[in-house]
Parts: sequence; structure tokens; C-alpha cells
Amino acid sequence: MDIGVHLANEPPGISCLGLRGGSPLTNIEAVDKGVVVITTTFLHDFSRMLYLVYDAVNGSLHMIPAPESPCWRFTGLTIRMLIARPRHGGDYALVLAGKLADDAGGGEEQDALLLWRPASSSLPPWSEVKKATFPNKSCVDMRVFQPDVVFSFDGIGYWVDLLRGVTYCLLDTLFNNDGDDDPVLEFGFFPLPPELPGADHRRSNSRVAHLEAYRTMHIVQDSIIKLVSIDGFLEHVDLKDRTVTVWRLLDPDMGWEKEYELRLETLWGLDGFRDLPKDISPMYPLLSTDDHDIVYIALGECRESRRIWKFIPKCAHYLLAINMRNNTIQASTCLADYFGSLDINHVISCDFSRYICVVGLDLYIMMTETMRQMSLTSLDPFDYDEAEATKMMKEGPRSWRETLKDEDRFPLPLPAHYYLQPSLARLAQQVLPDLV
Repeated sequence: MDIGVHLANEPPGISCLGLRGGSPLTNIEAVDKGVVVITTTFLHDFSRMLYLVYDAVNGSLHMIPAPESPCWRFTGLTIRMLIARPRHGGDYALVLAGKLADDAGGGEEQDALLLWRPASSSLPPWSEVKKATFPNKSCVDMRVFQPDVVFSFDGIGYWVDLLRGVTYCLLDTLFNNDGDDDPVLEFGFFPLPPELPGADHRRSNSRVAHLEAYRTMHIVQDSIIKLVSIDGFLEHVDLKDRTVTVWRLLDPDMGWEKEYELRLETLWGLDGFRDLPKDISPMYPLLSTDDHDIVYIALGECRESRRIWKFIPKCAHYLLAINMRNNTIQASTCLADYFGSLDINHVISCDFSRYICVVGLDLYIMMTETMRQMSLTSLDPFDYDEAEATKMMKEGPRSWRETLKDEDRFPLPLPAHYYLQPSLARLAQQVLPDLV
């Protein structure tokens, strides 16, 4: 299998991460800084789900199975995986939240977190269990709590139900090995802004769009947690009056502060909207990871029926980068120009592209040919000539291509650090976007 990345020139262009040779049941499960977790299966066995954990900082790649025996007693609160990080330090762990059955079979289920750490790869996957205490019913009924978004920020892990609120806990305990005690992780809870509808919405209602179509929450610039919502999905709102609203979290105790509102009718009159159609609806909001004021909004068609109340996105056609502070359209792009038929619900906002090693197409071809030759003779990729490598990379593409063809020269002496991330060396020379 080969992980490949195609990077757009700049937002709101869309980058693409792909797994060549993997299963069609492949998906990006979680991204945090330079770590990406991909779910996939073997081609000959679709029943066994695997996690591929790639760390672009050090070039490591781990393959671990989904939790099973001896963790079969674990019932997940959500399939959403948290990439947990302490307040200080570069360590991380993969975390799944749920309940652990009593061994004796007579007691209550124990709230718990399952952990996998790259540093403990010698242990059986998911063998580390941390006891937890989820919020009680006076705060939220955890039986109906379904996290849609999970992330960690400043040493705190957040599990976000975009209809009901947020549970959270301090993560430093997961990384503190001092002492013999294994403390229980206490979870807190805070609600969404009270004016947001949907607390009594039934997720099983097939006539209403999925949450990601009109609401999301994430970290902006590693400093602020923001929430963005588009109305008109849970109740009827005239097209021109549909509004994009952004809140920022002051803190769990003080709650939310409304920052920006933008009606679709106002959006139509902004410079940059140009000849975009005015009969399509805003949908699938995304928060920029780099700019406090930028929100990405897709525009597309919906299946709508007021008689039976049905409002489901059908197809997104455009993606706009909007500065909510200045009410300006920073840029727009036609989604039909990207990778054929694009499922906008699979687009996420992240800064993963900052951490990968990116080279031009010519160098990528040269690296691929070098690695192919080295694999035939089991040559150590760290055996290289630095001076010769520098000289070779300064040559034009035609020079080294003719060398490969005419002289069958072997091996091409590339510096060792290029071999650490060979499958991520793809097609672009600028690392500007924050959309993957």
C-alpha cells in the first residue's frame, strides 16, 4: 500500500490524501497536526478493520487492528477516535471512549478509555485501559449522547455532540506515569449555545440532513474553540434568510459568545460572488485552522419538501472562503474541478500539509525509480553520497532521466531524509492549504 497526497495551491482549493492498494472501505478517521489515522481493511477480508497511523514528523507508520479480544468487553461510546496530546510535550495516544463490562457479569459497566501509544507498540494493541467517569444524567443523558467531532486542545480532550453539547476531560493523566495510583478521569460537560435548535432532534430521521451538513466545531490557530452553524436544516427558513453564525467558546463555565452572523442575501451582494447562482443553499461549513475570521462554506442543491419536512443536501457545486469579520469573499472554487465527483461531506479542515515533506514531480519520479532499484538489491537507503546527491538534484529533469535510460546508473544517491516519507512526496511545491 502507498499513501499519496495531492496538494492544492491555496485555499479554498482542496487537497487529496489517498491510499493506493488499499480497500475501497478506506477513510480518514482522525487528523491532528502531523498525525493522520486512516481506517481500511485488507482486500481479501473486508470484515477486519485496521488503523494506519502515519506520523509525518518522524515518518513512522503503524498498522494496528480495531479493538477486539482481549478488549471484546468494551462497548464504544462512539467510533470517533481522539488523538490525545498532553498540555506539554510531543507525545500522543489514540483514545476510544466507552464502557467496559464487569468480568463477573453482575456489576455495572465501567466508564473507560482504551489507549494505544506508539511508544508501547510492543504491547498488545488497545491493552491499556483507563477508568473514567462520564457526566451524570443531570448534565446529559449519555445513552443518547453521540459525538460527531472529537479533538484535543491544550491538554484537554473534547467529545462533541453537535446537537446536545460537549463532554471533556484533562488528558495529562493519560501521560503521567508517576506513582502507583491510576486515577479515574473525571469528565465535565457544557451545552451548546441555547439558541441553537436540535436538542430534541432524532438522528434516525432520514428526512433531515446529517449534522456535518450544517454544523461543526473545532480549534482555530491552536488557541480558540469555535462553533459554526447554518440554519434552515431543522426548520424552514426562506433561502435569502438562511444565516451562517459563528460562536467562540469563552470557557466551559462562561459559555459561548456569538461572533459573526451572515445572511445568504448579504452574501449575494458581496464582491466575489460574481455570477454564482442564487438558487442554491449554503451547506457543509468548515472552520479555517489558520485564520480566526475565515469560514469555508459550500453552496449546493438540496432535496426539499415542506409538506413532509425534508431538507437534505443533494450536491455541492462551489466552495467559498469567507472573511466573516469584513464580510468579504476571500476566494471561491468550483468543486467540479477537483477529482471528478467530490463528496463534500468527506472534506475536512486540518493543517496536516504543514508537516509533510513535499517535492516536485520530477524529484518524485527520480525518488521512486531509485527506491525501486534499491528494493531489487536490498541496498540500505541510508547509504548515500551527500555531495553527489546535491549535484544530481540541481540537474535538470532531462539530464537524470537520460542517465537512467542510457547508462542504467544505480543507485541515484538521494539524501536519506527523502526516504523517510517516500510515499508522501507528491506533485506540489507549495504547502499553503489547510483543507485536506
